[in-house]
Amino acid sequence: MVVDMRTIKIIRAAFREIQKLPPGDLQRVYQILHRLSNGDERHTKPLRGFENLLRTRSGRWRVIWHREGEETLIVIKAGLRGGIYDDAFDRDRAHPQVIQELLNPQGTELSENPAYQWNYEQERDWYRFVYGSYRYSPILTHYQRHVLDEPLRLLCSHWESATIDEYEDSSCVVIQSAPGTGKTVCATLFACEIHRAFNWNTMLIVPEALRRDISEFAEVKTALADENFWLGTFPQWLGKINPDLHEKLASPQQELAALRAAMKYTKEGEVSKSDMLLYQAFVLEENQQQQHKNIMYQANSQRLESLIKISKKHFYKALACRISRLDAARIVQNTSNLNPSNSECTLLIVDEAQDYLLSELQAIISVCKSWAAQGHQTFLWLLGDLNQRIQPTDFTWGQLHIRNTIELLRNYRNSRQILEFANQFWQLAQQITSQHKCKELPTPANPIHAFENGENVRLLVCNSQMDAFKFLDKLAGECGKEENRRYLLRDLAKAVKILSTQPIANHDNLVILNPERAKGREFEACVAFCLFAGTGTPTLEETFRWYTLLTRARSRLLVVATQAEIDRLNGDGTDYFQKCDRVTPANAIKWITEVVSDADLNQITSDVQQRLLKRCESGYLYWDTYLALQFAGIVGMEKSTWELAAISRLSRHSVDHLQAELSQTQNIPLRCLLLRALGHSWQAVVEAESLKDVDKAEFESILKSIAHDFERKGLPYEAARVRTFIYGNHCQQNLPFGNDIISQSSPDKPLVSLLCQAFMDRINNL
Repeated sequence: MVVDMRTIKIIRAAFREIQKLPPGDLQRVYQILHRLSNGDERHTKPLRGFENLLRTRSGRWRVIWHREGEETLIVIKAGLRGGIYDDAFDRDRAHPQVIQELLNPQGTELSENPAYQWNYEQERDWYRFVYGSYRYSPILTHYQRHVLDEPLRLLCSHWESATIDEYEDSSCVVIQSAPGTGKTVCATLFACEIHRAFNWNTMLIVPEALRRDISEFAEVKTALADENFWLGTFPQWLGKINPDLHEKLASPQQELAALRAAMKYTKEGEVSKSDMLLYQAFVLEENQQQQHKNIMYQANSQRLESLIKISKKHFYKALACRISRLDAARIVQNTSNLNPSNSECTLLIVDEAQDYLLSELQAIISVCKSWAAQGHQTFLWLLGDLNQRIQPTDFTWGQLHIRNTIELLRNYRNSRQILEFANQFWQLAQQITSQHKCKELPTPANPIHAFENGENVRLLVCNSQMDAFKFLDKLAGECGKEENRRYLLRDLAKAVKILSTQPIANHDNLVILNPERAKGREFEACVAFCLFAGTGTPTLEETFRWYTLLTRARSRLLVVATQAEIDRLNGDGTDYFQKCDRVTPANAIKWITEVVSDADLNQITSDVQQRLLKRCESGYLYWDTYLALQFAGIVGMEKSTWELAAISRLSRHSVDHLQAELSQTQNIPLRCLLLRALGHSWQAVVEAESLKDVDKAEFESILKSIAHDFERKGLPYEAARVRTFIYGNHCQQNLPFGNDIISQSSPDKPLVSLLCQAFMDRINNL
């Protein structure tokens, strides 16, 4: 990191505007920020009447920012002059309501806005940063920082001045907080801070989907370079602290297969993943106390009557030599000789704790106590929200007997309108809990603590599920003709996020998210699709899943429901959709696609090659093709193989069409690809020359690919000539007259002329 550069923070509201810009405009915003990061404040003026609010321009582009100290800038607006804040861009037009919005974005103090740090990404990385990876550089708000200050003080002073009582109270902490309050971000950045300050053994246990996201955090990437910082899933953690479990632990699929095999000895029907958890939590677990007071037991009592009939003996026989997750927890819990790290202290953080079995959490606590008994000071943080239990687990926080708690109240994700809508289904879950006379659920996020007020939830009512799926097809086709969709990252960012509990066919511009995939994630706009389908009174598991999915949306939520779903919910006399704005299909599509919801970067790595090839078949290339290949890690021979497939598809189009595509792109690698498809390989060599001094690796990659093209066509001399532009005249070629030709090679000299000249030179030298 360049220490002399200023810190640039960008609030999330600014990203909403930046993401609307075409890539060419993004580049100009990047140039302004790059200048400011280097202390270059040319073309910068204060907005009239506001000493610490400034506007920097570059042509038609503007960035409005706030100075926080001498070395930190907070970007609160960026875009083209003439946008919604046109008045604020010109110091001679003072409009108080516009200025107030800039100083208090979304009605919230600037210090309390979700913000992200720009880490001086290069120009091509800036493009990716804008469309989603900015989320990996979060900055704690003043409120979050204040909440963490006290536990940080206790941890940092535990061996110096903290009392015994303080130490015992802080050794194990529960963070039960509602969705959107930033539990994961706070705990992750807190862990990085502790590790950076003291180099403690720091371990984060998270679900696999969260692990992928957290591993991309800028601070986590730095910490992971040290062996004392560990990030992984619970099964991976079990294998780390007890290597004997590494190979023997059964996967969820193997456990379910064993239960199905054992079920064949009964007259019961099919079993599901939820049944597998219920079986382990309430059938295999023999030490379960006061089951009748457990809400998950009560809510699933009828199903458990069937599961109890499945023989444990048959289950374990089908599981063979593998160990179930319940038994793995027992093994760890009863093992006292586990060795802690060589570091002086350990901080262990477990996220999404509500989806663990009670025995698993007890095993984690047991390990921490074992380490502490060996003189290794150990601190445990358990993060979760019992209202987001998408799995029927068997514990409540009270069963863990932990005194110390931290609660985050402010919601930085969901608008007040979305929270009010989602909280109705928490209230439904609470009613079910009360009916079973079980302990009340934790309080959900209070709408008054929402980051912004937001727009009303909108409702599209369909006559049937068939009509709902027809709407989904129309929504998927909204992006229009292929020739108008030219940037893959932007397409992925604009892909509508569909929240659903049922299988939905894949569409290129829809991202389907079930509760498991959606957990821990957030998007600017979401569609809740036929969530309430079913019959009878909603179950507790359904209400938890609805609450979890509905709280994924930040500012816009479209509910697509059939009349039958609405009637099912409103059967108890409550109108759950009273405050929703009803919309037509056309207005629903227009509204939900107006905002960008961030790119699903995992999707880039999974199917990027096929997506790009599909565009080659259409003839309308993505202008960011090579950037997408780079993000997906497609390099070397894999990239060359992809290029051959791309050229094969492109060459099926007319010369006029390919020439038209060539005239529209300035990207050199993409121009070279089009020229190769046109059969103009030597012109591609000329194009690639411009990269020689600015991106030598890409220059050499292009020329090597062109050389391979010639060799596949049976043109070894042409291949040799191309390689001279990489290796010079020292390139070794076992070809007649090879050295003579190489010494005179240039793109504008035909091979036949060079061969004739070489032949004549040989004769003249005899």
